[in-house]
Amino acid sequence: MFERISDACMALDRDWRYTYLNANALALLGQPGQNLLGQSLWADFPEDTRQPFRRACEQAMEQQRPIQIEAFHPTWQRWFESRIHPSEDGVTIYFLDTTERRKVAQGLLRQQQMMVQAQQLAQTGSWEWDLPDNRVIWSAELYRIYGVTPEEHDATFEAYLALLHPLDRDRVQQIITHAIDDQEPFEFTERIICPNGTERTLLSRGTVVADAEGHTVRMLGACQDITERTRAERFDIGQHDILTAIATQQPLRQNLEAIARLHETLNPGAMCSLLLVDDDSRHVLHAAGPSLPEAYNRAIHGLEIGMAHGSCGTAAWRGERVVVADIATHAYWADYKDLALEHGLKACWSTPVYGSNGQLLGTFAVYYREIREPRPDELRNIDRMLPITSIAIESDKLLARLRERNLFFEMSQEIFCIINTRSRRIVQFNPSFSRATGYSATELTARDYREFLQSEHDSDDGDPMHASTISTEQVREFVNRCRYKDGSVHWLEWMAFAAPDGLLYAVARDVTERRQVAAELAYASNHDAITGLPYHSAVEHVLATLLQDEATSSVWVLVLGPDRFQVVNESVGHAAGDDVLRQLASRLQAVLGTQGRMARFAGDTFVAVVHDLSRPAVLELAERLRAAVALPVEGDDYRLLLTASVGISQSPDHGRAPTDLLRNAEAAMNQAKREGRDRVSEFTIEQMRALDERLVLGRYLRDAVRRGELELYYQPQHRASDHALTGFEALLRWNSPELGLVMPNRLVPVAEALGLMREIGEWALEAACRQIRAWMDHGHRDFHVAVNISAQQLQSPGLVDTVRAALQRHAVPNSMLDIEMTENALMENVGQTRRTLAELKALGTRLALDDFGTGYSSLAYLKQFPIDKVKIDQSFVRGLPTDADDAVIAKTIIALGHQLHMTVAAEGVETPAQAAFLAQLGCNELQGNHLGAALPVSQAEICFGKHAAGS
Repeated sequence: MFERISDACMALDRDWRYTYLNANALALLGQPGQNLLGQSLWADFPEDTRQPFRRACEQAMEQQRPIQIEAFHPTWQRWFESRIHPSEDGVTIYFLDTTERRKVAQGLLRQQQMMVQAQQLAQTGSWEWDLPDNRVIWSAELYRIYGVTPEEHDATFEAYLALLHPLDRDRVQQIITHAIDDQEPFEFTERIICPNGTERTLLSRGTVVADAEGHTVRMLGACQDITERTRAERFDIGQHDILTAIATQQPLRQNLEAIARLHETLNPGAMCSLLLVDDDSRHVLHAAGPSLPEAYNRAIHGLEIGMAHGSCGTAAWRGERVVVADIATHAYWADYKDLALEHGLKACWSTPVYGSNGQLLGTFAVYYREIREPRPDELRNIDRMLPITSIAIESDKLLARLRERNLFFEMSQEIFCIINTRSRRIVQFNPSFSRATGYSATELTARDYREFLQSEHDSDDGDPMHASTISTEQVREFVNRCRYKDGSVHWLEWMAFAAPDGLLYAVARDVTERRQVAAELAYASNHDAITGLPYHSAVEHVLATLLQDEATSSVWVLVLGPDRFQVVNESVGHAAGDDVLRQLASRLQAVLGTQGRMARFAGDTFVAVVHDLSRPAVLELAERLRAAVALPVEGDDYRLLLTASVGISQSPDHGRAPTDLLRNAEAAMNQAKREGRDRVSEFTIEQMRALDERLVLGRYLRDAVRRGELELYYQPQHRASDHALTGFEALLRWNSPELGLVMPNRLVPVAEALGLMREIGEWALEAACRQIRAWMDHGHRDFHVAVNISAQQLQSPGLVDTVRAALQRHAVPNSMLDIEMTENALMENVGQTRRTLAELKALGTRLALDDFGTGYSSLAYLKQFPIDKVKIDQSFVRGLPTDADDAVIAKTIIALGHQLHMTVAAEGVETPAQAAFLAQLGCNELQGNHLGAALPVSQAEICFGKHAAGS
């Protein structure tokens, strides 16, 4: 036997002299056996007593116990793993050369360190989920992103779900469930709540790994922190809407409330207050505070500006930001703290708002209901809101001035004139006409008015005064252009009506300034300030028009995103990053030319829309766009080489709505990035079909209980010693008319994602108790039925009352019901779980721990739970009795269970050899197809007959 083993094996007497060496030991030492027998071990291993190998040998001999050690041996310049087995006569030592293994391990360690650094740079963490064991492995960067440590976070799927934002939890769980069922890659955004209360947005991508039998066994994925990118996108969209409202002259209060709500949306927990400085610059007036108590808003209206007059009064007085983390104790709030505290306001940070000319316009304040200092990013977020706040206030002031001017014109300063439309001469006018245009009275009356009055549009060569369309029964309003004597062109807004004598009476006002402001605001609201390109909303409008045009044969959407653009911002700074986007926008627009429309989609992404092109032409265009990005990008102090990924969608194959085409093209771009970046990817019909298929299972499951499609199968459980029947485990089945027989491994994850496990669990408990009663009425006794309880049920209030009511309703002895739960379900909210299990135990039910050995519970917790039975998971039974590792695990679990005074059962017993081996180890109960498969209730009762016949 020693000659056949792969290790080097040698035996020595108590004086450390060789008495036996196998062939591998002789090869290691490089000498014939007759030369070595009787020699001292220390001649070949010249180590002093300080060396770990020698100390281990002497310790093993002294204590008469085996010792295993891995140590470096300078003589051989190799690493050996040594197993030292002492006896009264000497010692046996096994040597295994581990040098190459350690080199590989060191290489893997270096690779792992490089991977960690790469993830840190990309702000992307990775994870791996072993589904059968529900074991999740996170990278260090993922722990950092989530703000937790491995010591405080249970590495399970349920613990991950607990970190999700409550509003995202069901959606994410459903997506992952569908990915498991369909074995398809997935991608979604999610929000998480970090332990410090901050909210972050992640982009999660993953794939599914199946075993040789097609069963999903693992999921691999990565999470990228896109909080700042999402915040920027939401800010851009919100800013666009606000600028549009300003351009359309919505009331100032409405625009300021929109600004406040935008900031509150981007900074959960914040409550904004916008105050305006009054005309005498001595007080601040309430303008917007949508989330603050109305009584508080009324109370601070008219607050005097001054030192120690709250955060806002002080900020306006000092002309700088004032941060008060604790209103109750800060000197600035000494005279106002009672008002704030009465409404639950405990912190206030206020920032002055200045106009374009440096004039103080008001203050932008943020309140919180807890004591807190601002983070740097929160102060930056406030600063980003100040420009648009200033624009809103200044635009309102400008419009107010225009309204005053209009009123002044109405009081005689407007242009009044009487026109003879037949001779096209101005018959009469007031001084305002000459004063405005610079023409003398003679010039105005002697000339054809079309010499200085022109139609609103260059393409219109009709009468600029619309004389032919004006009747005596109505007033006509229109705009035309007037070329003043100095050569400038102004816009005049007219109101005119025709008199019975044929003369035209008209009143005009100069609206040039107003139209310029409106045009600038309209442009700003529809164009990106960095690239000058339209926002994607403009492209959506173009798309909608093209899709409605029956003459358009096909519409193509191309979404282009530079690869790893975040690295650009991190390496050269955001200012240079904006310059890069400007250059890219110019290049892409030049490539596209007049073929279509280009816009900035979001963040660093661009979108192009073309139509009536062939597929080869579109692919060629996509490659030219990608090549344009690949050209070197240079600035004052940087030179970059970038790549880009392009996604393509087409109507009608990929959608008939603008949002569908944009979303699908973006999905194709993301697919290109996943496939290696720097490539063009077309959206596929398969991607559309996979999304629909993942929704089918959830749609039908919602009504499964109501439609009576659920059923319990019963698998018998037997005593290990004589195979006598001891009871059954109730197993859930779904007989779907549309999908056929659905097993628990498919329906339970979907039910958990939809929040249906409590309803399904209560149905299963009711059905099991009803069946126990039926079998008792048939004369059967001395059996129990186990019902599985999910983690959701275990954490639901009222579980004990539900169990008690079901037992009482069917007059079932409490001891005949076993409550089974998984190991991981116990570890979710341990304190609550311990109390619930104690109440179930006091009720008289028996508690069983299913799938033991596959979870993450510690013995320190396990011994605190009142468990009656542990069930060895079938993964440890499958290899018995030949697999030595499985045998050791089974033996250990049985010994552990008995030490804790628990019954030990084994699942998945498939062969007589397994049954006999487990019985020999002392296992109490057996369950598996060897002893009986799971049967519908109509067939399960025959197990009682077999039991009686056997007895």
